[in-house]
Amino acid sequence: MKAAVLIKPLKFQIIEIEQPEPGPFEVRIKVKAAGICGTDLEAYKGNSPKGWTIQYPFQMGHELSGVVDKLGTEVQGFKIGDHVVPDGRLVCGRCINCHKGHFNACLNAGYTSGGFKEYSVYPFQNLVKIPNGVSFEEAALTEPLSCCIYGTSQLNIPLGCNAVVIGDGPIGLLHAQILRSRGAKTTIIGITKERLEVAKGLGFDSIINAENQDMVEEVKHITGGYGADIVISAVGNEKVLEDALIISARKGQVLYFAAVMKDKIQLDLDLVHYKELRLIGSYDSTLANYRDALKLMFLNQIDVKPLITHSFYLTDIKQAFEAAHSQQGMKIVIKNEC
Repeated sequence: MKAAVLIKPLKFQIIEIEQPEPGPFEVRIKVKAAGICGTDLEAYKGNSPKGWTIQYPFQMGHELSGVVDKLGTEVQGFKIGDHVVPDGRLVCGRCINCHKGHFNACLNAGYTSGGFKEYSVYPFQNLVKIPNGVSFEEAALTEPLSCCIYGTSQLNIPLGCNAVVIGDGPIGLLHAQILRSRGAKTTIIGITKERLEVAKGLGFDSIINAENQDMVEEVKHITGGYGADIVISAVGNEKVLEDALIISARKGQVLYFAAVMKDKIQLDLDLVHYKELRLIGSYDSTLANYRDALKLMFLNQIDVKPLITHSFYLTDIKQAFEAAHSQQGMKIVIKNEC
């Protein structure tokens, strides 16, 4: 079977490897679609996202969907032909965080990424079935949507509150759709004309182009001078995080979602003190969030279709990553020809 491996920064190679065989508690998945994540792109450029250990040749692809192709002898609840999304997080189930249900904080977690190849093996406990009517391409966005669902679950979102998302990429537009579905008046701030057009098509309450508009003054205008009750930082940039603190209302909430990926940053924490802000971190998600993500897609509460602007076959993965690197479009999906 074919697999795409990163052999050094900026260089993929398509190799032929043996099809994996599932163990007793595993299933083999025929991969249908896999999204390119921002952390995948960082690894492609030669950086090491926190928590990643990169050894070449390196396999990536943690946002995927596919079809159950083969079952281990002890697998329950699945059959050949099921459409599924796997979670790559391998949790121990016995540490204190797992016992509390905080599986995304497992103290002994491992991870497997099998999206950028034709077949992959996962524990059956890590699978969620795709509802009828949700395509493989849409289901490939389950993982990022699940992370957004987990992040917004950390917030108190009163009906009618003013919520601002800084970031016009796929993550920002997913967050904004979740906030709107929970009754918030939602504003998107971005700098890319094409992406803001997608945001406009999704019908958010306000769109701010920070390239030619003063975001602070615009947020004041939208909120009647009060500021935003909720701000989500969906761009990994320390200036964006500080802007989030500035545009927040007194006693507002700021979700630090997109990691800056620096050891240290400069931030005016007096804004947190004097405005009595809640600055909240968010990392990863759980299988429960995967289920919620697929359900929201199925119910058309979250529309991911406008976010998928490019697709490439696995053999063209180099072109796919170059398109992502140059910020062409929104979400880029890798598909298998078979």
